Amino acid sequence: MAATVSEFYRFVAEKGLSRDFLFRVTDISIQGGNIQQGELVLARAASVPGRIIEDKIANYGGHEFHLGGRAVYSQSDGYPIEFYCDESSTLRNNLEQMSRTTFDVLPGAGAGNYGIDQNASITLKQLNKQFQGISTITLKGASIREIGDIDYMIADGTGEIVSFTATFAYQYYEMGA
Repeated sequence: MAATVSEFYRFVAEKGLSRDFLFRVTDISIQGGNIQQGELVLARAASVPGRIIEDKIANYGGHEFHLGGRAVYSQSDGYPIEFYCDESSTLRNNLEQMSRTTFDVLPGAGAGNYGIDQNASITLKQLNKQFQGISTITLKGASIREIGDIDYMIADGTGEIVSFTATFAYQYYEMGA
């Protein structure tokens, strides 16, 4: 890594730095509905979740040793993705179906799917400046938790594009090329 200002400048000129728009949500595959790469996933904002190794302390001979514990994935209980709302609400309706498959209390609808679906996933891609995928992050065991409100400003609307947030849970993620 760069040790001097000129080395840093050379590194940035050669390799570049990631930008906030060089990221895509490409697939959401959850029981009850799929939003796939062939379709346009209208994600407005998302993040690469973090991974934390818990610290476990072992005392021995008057010394404190710090050992690695379990891996914890940030936002695994509530991973938010903000979506643009398409005019016909197709995306939102698909997410609604996923939600109802997870849990539905309507008469005759059944109780829902309480287990972990190992095949359910959300695929994220980090892109280079040519918008080609350079890294893939797959959130495994994903399920939908919340579909946020869509706020329409009927009286004073100025034509702004509306968006909403959906929140998902996942078990862990895998990194790939």
